[in-house]
Amino acid sequence: MTVTVYAGPDYKGKSATLGKGRHKLDPSMNDCISSVRVPAGWTVTLFENADFTGEQVSLKDDTPKLEGALHDKASSIVIAETEVTFDEPRPLYVSRPGDEYDASWFKFED
Repeated sequence: MTVTVYAGPDYKGKSATLGKGRHKLDPSMNDCISSVRVPAGWTVTLFENADFTGEQVSLKDDTPKLEGALHDKASSIVIAETEVTFDEPRPLYVSRPGDEYDASWFKFED
């Protein structure tokens, strides 16, 4: 999967497609990002300066119109796949030798 950054709002204008990692934007995209396509489960962090410093904004969803401090001002970008885990509590059953139990108490799923 990749992230696509666009010079215009609503995913229009010149664009660049980038994979995971740290990227300094080339002169054609430097200081002109207006919209960003972000795959599900990924995070894109835009930085004001080419050395990954200054103002920053993190995006986790498609952004058709980048607003605020970094609209048309990003010079570097970090793209990371965000790990998503879902932990569901599982019941704990404790029995002692000699305890009686009803098998219907337990539900087993395939």
